[in-house]
Amino acid sequence: MTSFLVPTTRAVLVVCALLLGLVAATVAAPAQTIGEINRANGFHEMLMGIGPNIANGIKSIPEPLSKNFHEAWSAAMEGSFDGARMETAVESQMADKLAAADLSDLATFYASALGKRVTALEIQSSGSEGKESKRTDGKRILAELPSKDAVRLELYRKIMDDISAVDTGEAMALNIGYAMFSGVLGAAGKPLPDDQIMALVHRQYAKVRQTIEKNVMESAAYTYRDLPLEELKLYSTFLASSAGHHYYDQMLTALSAVMAVEARSFGHRLFVALGYRKA
Repeated sequence: MTSFLVPTTRAVLVVCALLLGLVAATVAAPAQTIGEINRANGFHEMLMGIGPNIANGIKSIPEPLSKNFHEAWSAAMEGSFDGARMETAVESQMADKLAAADLSDLATFYASALGKRVTALEIQSSGSEGKESKRTDGKRILAELPSKDAVRLELYRKIMDDISAVDTGEAMALNIGYAMFSGVLGAAGKPLPDDQIMALVHRQYAKVRQTIEKNVMESAAYTYRDLPLEELKLYSTFLASSAGHHYYDQMLTALSAVMAVEARSFGHRLFVALGYRKA
């Protein structure tokens, strides 16, 4: 069984790396509702990219997969991880969780010069060229920071902690892992109950957090490399504020819950498509 799970773990990390790199496709604009805030800071685009990235995630599995499995995967993906549905569910869970003052502060920041600059840097690093550079230059820049700019390095760590980047990545990895493992196990003729699949996912991902932490820091080192230190400090201050803290705390809770539902639904559809469960 391990021979089926190990390559799938690698595939999940590839998918999660792509998802974590998705950011806003437009500059920030004034916002007063959760939906508008999510569109101003790139969360909307990230949600819209989850489905397509998981659909293509099968290409990252090095194990030879049958034509039947590919067809079952495509069939299960129809209607799964729908961006609009997930967005509605996330906004519903976040509704009334943030005070009016927090929403106002979030809107003010994302409409500010610094908010727009940060968003622009994230847009640049999320493009096809930026993604490749993050894998190479990000690693190099991060390795040089301890001796060249320890203050900046600590700010990166604090910022990634304040936006729950690693927690978000881990939650996505676990839930996407459930979806992909259920499919691989089904293709291997070894379907298991949901609770046993999730237990396997947790065991396989015992060290996945370390990998995500590394990827997150390399991405930060590349993305914000040209942001002046004083502006980086201001960004960190905003994220640690009541508005920033409450927003990312509620976003992580809502996203984790929504992804869990979507992953289990996808796993069920995949087992149905493979003939192991009834619709």
